[in-house]
Amino acid sequence: PFKFFGHTHNQTFVNNNGHLTFTEPLSDYIPLLNSGRDIVAPLWTHLDNRRGGTISYREDTSSVVLELITASIDQYFPNITFAATSAFVATWDSVPYHNGGGVATFQVVFISNVHRSFILINYGDIAETEQMWLAGYNTLDSVHSFTVPVTSAPELSSSSNINMNGRRSFHVDGSPNLPTNFLASGDGEIVNPPAEDGSSDIIFLQQPFKYFGHTYNQIYVNNNGYLTFTEPLSAYTPFLDSPRDIIAPLWTRLDNRRGGSISYREDTSTAVLAQVTAAVKQCFTNIPFAATTAFVATWDSVPYYNGGGVVTFQVVLAYNVHRSFILIYYGGVAETEQQLTICCYISFCGYLGQCTVL
Repeated sequence: PFKFFGHTHNQTFVNNNGHLTFTEPLSDYIPLLNSGRDIVAPLWTHLDNRRGGTISYREDTSSVVLELITASIDQYFPNITFAATSAFVATWDSVPYHNGGGVATFQVVFISNVHRSFILINYGDIAETEQMWLAGYNTLDSVHSFTVPVTSAPELSSSSNINMNGRRSFHVDGSPNLPTNFLASGDGEIVNPPAEDGSSDIIFLQQPFKYFGHTYNQIYVNNNGYLTFTEPLSAYTPFLDSPRDIIAPLWTRLDNRRGGSISYREDTSTAVLAQVTAAVKQCFTNIPFAATTAFVATWDSVPYYNGGGVVTFQVVLAYNVHRSFILIYYGGVAETEQQLTICCYISFCGYLGQCTVL
């Protein structure tokens, strides 16, 4: 079975027009990702294999292929322990566009084992076309949706999200792509919907959080890399001198419409409370503390708005009735030319704590 963002599929269809579906074949040649189905589209356009080229597929469990793709996944996702047990390979080899304006060569590989699933997409020669086209993937509910950010079809062969031109790779089983020092995902995890400069709904805390003399019973997880307490905030240009309390593990313009996930939960499980208590005691050895709740917000492989890479980070509010602490974990954070700020800001008393401005 192949796991695709929480859905488990035991079958797939290789459709001639450059896409794969799971529940039924699809003849559509006009690309529309938000179509109420799980779909993977390495190059969705009107193709015509009656005029030449081949479209082929196979499921491969040979040791040579499994070792090759396992090594690739280990390279692209070093924080994830993985060994492939199956590879489904679909190849469009020199298939002409329907309008006769050239040919396209590309390949998609579904890589999986019992627990995890990945997609590799390889692009060969892709001719320019005036036809409508699209490359990306989408889920049944469109919660997980990604469109490859290029402006022309030939750019698929010269661009990448893994620093290897003509190749893209995605972690698609729905489990977090988190470093080992992060808190793992847990029960009750809620995912922010894809939205430009969006935010969570109001989150009511089970236990109030004390923040430098102010007590809050609610919080907002804002897509652009920060937490606020009194209202959501859509700002993407970092501005510390604002009339609000704010915690910004990485305040910059992020775009979860293009991939990744932003999620949060309030956790009172024994294992998590023990983990955050130990982390706080390691940093603050002279302060007696035992956490009774932890609020965890995670940005997992969320792209910059300008398309220049992705970021992974996590902020944890660890607290009890008397004391509050903030833990911030960073995973892979790509270089960017965008403005960004990392800080905790306390507005009402003008106190700036643990802040680094880059």
